[in-house]
Amino acid sequence: MSALAISDRAAISRQLARLPGWTVLAVWTAAVLLPLYILVVSCFKTTAEIYATRLGLPQSWALDNFVNAWTRADLGHNFINSLIVTGGAVVLTIVVSAMAAYPLSRYRLGWNAVMLGLFLSGIMLPIRLASVELFTLMRNLGLLDSLTGLILVYSAIRIPFAVFIFANFMRVLPSELDEAARMDGAGEVRILFQIILPMVKPAVSIVAIFTAIAVWNDFFFPLIFIFDDRHKTVPLAISVFVGQFRTDWGLVFASLAISMAPILIMYCLLARQIREGVGAGGGMK
Repeated sequence: MSALAISDRAAISRQLARLPGWTVLAVWTAAVLLPLYILVVSCFKTTAEIYATRLGLPQSWALDNFVNAWTRADLGHNFINSLIVTGGAVVLTIVVSAMAAYPLSRYRLGWNAVMLGLFLSGIMLPIRLASVELFTLMRNLGLLDSLTGLILVYSAIRIPFAVFIFANFMRVLPSELDEAARMDGAGEVRILFQIILPMVKPAVSIVAIFTAIAVWNDFFFPLIFIFDDRHKTVPLAISVFVGQFRTDWGLVFASLAISMAPILIMYCLLARQIREGVGAGGGMK
């Protein structure tokens, strides 16, 4: 048998070995793209069209659903509320988590493992089980029906995950960075925010995008903590189109498409750093 034939057989064998993986990826891609396709085409349909042809193209590509959704649900005002809550939660989570992860990863203290374990327990325990106690606490602190209360709740929920991410990224940085900065007279706060944090930008991006997605899309906590229409977030505002006896699905899909835009833009801006963070995290020991 010639060397060329052996080479061809080896190439075919490699292609066949990759076939199951490519099949799984193709199925996964279809599973992701199909809901997006349904969302996009349904934005331009009436409720009757959606029930008649769920996968078909709309009869008209008019923007009536977007205009009606924006005006009837007052999405402009709700967008501002969601941006305030999401932005506040992201900033507070990053600042507090970085300050907590810094001593856990840069100092060799006997209780570091215990403290990190306590933070990890916050990831495993579902906070919604304590909704009644949390509601009572918020009421006693006067934080019900306020955007500040939502920001504090979301930050507390996301901090354990963020501490875990920051601690793993900060741990692999050389300790000589801290020592050189201290010799130059830098304090711990300056070392953290001017030296360490800029070097773990992928971790900041990961924490920011995961926190933003969780906060922006959440419906549960605004539902139980917000009573005034002026303080509603986007997911809560979209619920006005869902009724007990009738649901205007065209407006629901249009509202969902509008609400997706900020998160998609944020992900596109941070995609490169997120990929770098995943790659760097995969090489950590």
